[in-house]
Amino acid sequence: MRDRRAGGLAKRLELCRSFVQELVDRDKNHPSVIAWSLANEPHSRRPGAKEFFKNLYTAAKARDPSRPVTLVSYLGEEEKSFEFCDLVCLNRYAGWYTESGRVEEGCARLSRELDDLHAAFRKPIILTEFGADTIAGCHAIEPEMFSEEYQARLLERTIQVLRTKPFVVGERVWNLCDFKTSQKVKRFGGMNLKGVFTRDRKPKMAAYVLQRLWKNRG
Repeated sequence: MRDRRAGGLAKRLELCRSFVQELVDRDKNHPSVIAWSLANEPHSRRPGAKEFFKNLYTAAKARDPSRPVTLVSYLGEEEKSFEFCDLVCLNRYAGWYTESGRVEEGCARLSRELDDLHAAFRKPIILTEFGADTIAGCHAIEPEMFSEEYQARLLERTIQVLRTKPFVVGERVWNLCDFKTSQKVKRFGGMNLKGVFTRDRKPKMAAYVLQRLWKNRG
């Protein structure tokens, strides 16, 4: 049984190596590509995960030594692959899935975690996902979850926290536009509503907040 599992793992590794190599070969001359990511929120707690991704990291570096290589994790300090990755990429929904409805508490927790991550790995950090589901046209005098005001405040306060961290080199709001997804208890109408634009590309309040923040980045 153990030999069979080992053989299966070797086949999966070889398949993933070929995917990485094909990805780099296809997009290495694209001017918008700044880094290579090996995975998004992988099951990194499983035995052998670190060695598995180290192998893929080596394959990507061999194909393109000019760009950084990383993976995107939700584990934080538990992500062992950050030990060899060039960038620390973290998905966090502070103020939404955690500290729900409490933007300031979520941002305070995020701030502490970013400091701890930098102390642990001493590498540049990108916050690769953050945001809040928002129903277009839903408003609240005091920002509350699912209102346009809440999304706008959460994104602005999160970005303000990031601006205080010189080791944070990038941010990626999730998401540009609302999109269809599977039916779930948290997915009204089978939609992910974290877009700063609606599915038909009409701006929510948050789009203008991001425009102001990013226009005044310097």
